[in-house]
Amino acid sequence: MPVVDGIALSLKAARDNPDMRILMMTGYSAERQRAYNLEELIHDVVLEPFTIDEIGKAVDAALAA
Repeated sequence: MPVVDGIALSLKAARDNPDMRILMMTGYSAERQRAYNLEELIHDVVLEPFTIDEIGKAVDAALAA
């Protein structure tokens, strides 16, 4: 994203909507590591590339939590 990265977007979304479950998608392993430092805000990190089945399962798990 040209203006903010996924971490910054997740922080803003969590601040504006504290009850929202956040799934972060990334193709960069460093972003996954950074996201783990935000475990209280981000429900899970889905690594790209992913299949429709994988993202569907991640969404189902986030909604069930």
